[in-house]
Amino acid sequence: MFLIACLAHGTKDLGIPQWEGLASWIKENWSWAATYLHLNQVIIVILVGILIRNTIGIPTWAANGVRTSRLFIKMGVILLGSLYSLRELATLGATAITLILIFVMATCLFIMWWGNRIGMHPATSACMAAGIGVCGVSAAVATAPAVKAKSEDVAFAVATLLAFGVFCLFVFPPLGTLLGLSPHQFGAWAGTGIVNSGQVLAASLAFDPGTVDHPSVALKTGEIFNLTRVVFLPFVVFTLALIYTRQAAKQGLEHEKGESRGLSWIWSKFPVFVLGFLVMVALTSFGTFGATRPPSEELKLFRVLYTWFFTIGLTGLGMQISIAEMRKAGGKPLIVGFSAGALKAILALIVVLLFVGEDPPAH
Repeated sequence: MFLIACLAHGTKDLGIPQWEGLASWIKENWSWAATYLHLNQVIIVILVGILIRNTIGIPTWAANGVRTSRLFIKMGVILLGSLYSLRELATLGATAITLILIFVMATCLFIMWWGNRIGMHPATSACMAAGIGVCGVSAAVATAPAVKAKSEDVAFAVATLLAFGVFCLFVFPPLGTLLGLSPHQFGAWAGTGIVNSGQVLAASLAFDPGTVDHPSVALKTGEIFNLTRVVFLPFVVFTLALIYTRQAAKQGLEHEKGESRGLSWIWSKFPVFVLGFLVMVALTSFGTFGATRPPSEELKLFRVLYTWFFTIGLTGLGMQISIAEMRKAGGKPLIVGFSAGALKAILALIVVLLFVGEDPPAH
């Protein structure tokens, strides 16, 4: 993953100036691809990862390494906290909480209702609702034990989420350019409308890569919205478990496999790395790492590090996208998942265009 990141990103940050990276080469020679398709290092590493996974496959000895991609992304998110002040976080967070709360709960309730209407199993509906409403595959997997989901329920939900997430990843950045969205508006849209957390990061960085001196505004905004969704996960799992119990009882259905978990297990799913992010925000606000304007050398180092963490982690994300697994999505789960996800993305875009300004709130 590190070598692929070097291939796309270049090695200047590592003190090896000879290789500027494939992304720089594309920008110089295929400027149209960089401008309109947003073919930068983020999209490149994901495409390379997908290509490797679906051609030669991931060797057994490398599988555990690929699984560390989430760790790299979480480390990057923690360091991303160095971009914010407590006041700025409160301003952005208030907007994010309002929009995310409405979209998360409305999406989950809509999917549970529609799934029930068309005869989809409540456990499949619950996993799909958590995935589309909150944060993709992680939310679906976290919800599964609480609703006694079988492996096939999770497989249907995960396959649909992966397929829709990949679609959003490559469609959002060009569409954002076509619509003339500012980086701040795009970040709000991606953070609300895109399903998987990693794909929110990828799309935001693809649209607005940023630099050490001028960090990505799309990433900065999108991650606040994304983290807000993630924080709601325990509440959503608990709510879906209650709805599942009611619908399963009405339909006379109950899985033979699976184990119901208590409220303490649901709270154990709280994303601890978010606390690391908040600690980093607090330390930066109190000047622990030096001045923020202009940024100190320590803060510049953090920005270089989180760029590498995200690039390496997103390489692993691409290596976990299997076309064969996405093909498992079909029938009712595919219809419900894609329709609900598309409706959520369209409504989120309308709300962003109407109520979110081009620039972040002054702080």
